[in-house]
Amino acid sequence: MRKVSANYIFPITSEPLKNGVLEIDESGRILNVIDTKGDLRESANLEFYNGILAPGFVNTHCHLELSQLKGKIPEHNGLPEFIKAVQEFRNTSQLDQEKAMFNADQDMQVNGIVAVGDVSNFSPSFKIKDKSSLKYHTFIEVFDSYPDKADQIMQTAITLKKET
Repeated sequence: MRKVSANYIFPITSEPLKNGVLEIDESGRILNVIDTKGDLRESANLEFYNGILAPGFVNTHCHLELSQLKGKIPEHNGLPEFIKAVQEFRNTSQLDQEKAMFNADQDMQVNGIVAVGDVSNFSPSFKIKDKSSLKYHTFIEVFDSYPDKADQIMQTAITLKKET
């Protein structure tokens, strides 16, 4: 069993613990959170980290398939302008798109994200998500402005769902 400590531990069940200790089994599961009341004593096999330990973060709204657009679309211009800009910049090579999605996935991991709610209109991101160590939940998003296309749009959603 590993024992890990840091200046502060941010458990999800209580206030932050100064010099707390986590007891972790071989699979990485936290078995116990020990409140030392700030009085950490040196002990065998105790790993100490200068900083904080926090639960993994969750990115609840991501569009991994749009990663290649990072920094290319002005913010705060409203949905119609956003959609127009997405259409303008969407024609990126498949290789560039895959590289951008892979890099975005890696950035999330490095920044402590462990789970992602990803909104998908298309299937290119599915390969990246399948290979990632992050836990992804894919929300299929389809839309159109014309009611007479509703059946076609729903069929697209069903097809995408089968691909996830």
